[in-house]
Amino acid sequence: MGIILTFIPWIVWIVFREKKSTSRLLYAGTFVALISLTLDNVGVQLSAWNYLKPVTPIIPSYIPFDFSLMPITVMFLIQWFYNKNPWIIGFIFGSITAFIGEPIFKWLGLYDPANWKFGYSVPFYASIYFVAYKTAMSKKFSELRASE
Repeated sequence: MGIILTFIPWIVWIVFREKKSTSRLLYAGTFVALISLTLDNVGVQLSAWNYLKPVTPIIPSYIPFDFSLMPITVMFLIQWFYNKNPWIIGFIFGSITAFIGEPIFKWLGLYDPANWKFGYSVPFYASIYFVAYKTAMSKKFSELRASE
């Protein structure tokens, strides 16, 4: 199941992404994956939650969530709702992920929120979305300059 949750979302994204925005979306998606992985590892290390069926035994976080489900969901939301208020979309995303997604993962026996309540996740998910949105929507980057 972990393998399917890792690769199927990427296949869906490759097919349905906005081709002209691929680089911009991948930049935001990479940010989401790294932040998600970092926060996930912190939560596991602090015993706030555990994953009962990890995909890899050496990485304590849930790889399909951190490297596939989270970034791809955020990339699609940015693609579809780029002209909407990012705080509202982030709050909706955070609420759906926390109050529907996390309970489904718990029900499937993949996730154990040992010392964590689902509602605690909402501001984290909303903030991740908001920063990813700002990252994806940046107009330009500063030029690289050789140090003198």
